Amino acid sequence: MTDFEHIQALWKQQPNTNQPQSALAVIAKAETSSKRLLATHRGTLFVLSATVLLLAGYFWVYGTTANQTVLVASLLMIGSLLVRIAVEYVSYRRLAHLKLHTDLRTCLAQTRSFHRARQRIQLMLTPVSLSCYVVGFMMLLPYVKAGVSEGFYWYIVLSGSFFLLILCVIIYRQIRDEMRLLAQLEESYTTLLGD
Repeated sequence: MTDFEHIQALWKQQPNTNQPQSALAVIAKAETSSKRLLATHRGTLFVLSATVLLLAGYFWVYGTTANQTVLVASLLMIGSLLVRIAVEYVSYRRLAHLKLHTDLRTCLAQTRSFHRARQRIQLMLTPVSLSCYVVGFMMLLPYVKAGVSEGFYWYIVLSGSFFLLILCVIIYRQIRDEMRLLAQLEESYTTLLGD
């Protein structure tokens, strides 16, 4: 091999400068998005766990296990949160194990799979768990009304309704942002691959 042929061979081995920069940008964006999603998952797990502990502590301290309706209501509220915690934890582990430094086809497949799983969770499980929680809360209201003054009862009803409305808005925005982020990642990988 002459020097010219050697230099020509080295020249041909050079990577396309545009493609790696785009791929690197996508990988950097994927890492940032992944960190953001992991932080969101951790925050959700913390809030849900704290709520479960507060509810369980309240029901334990006030001995509500003697009344069957109150017991069912409290189990509905706590159970819906525990199911949600378990699902969020599995999702968190799955997201943490995405391999962002593998080839783009693998990244795209993993991202698509995770996106579909999150869509199923958000579209099916979120309304069911929220409904179970609200039903449990509504089952408790007659017992709350019997134990507190009329004014405090209405305060609980109105503040609970307001809290539920705010919670639904926060959940909606969180789901919208998460789905948008995952769709952008999928689109970036797809564009790079030319699929």
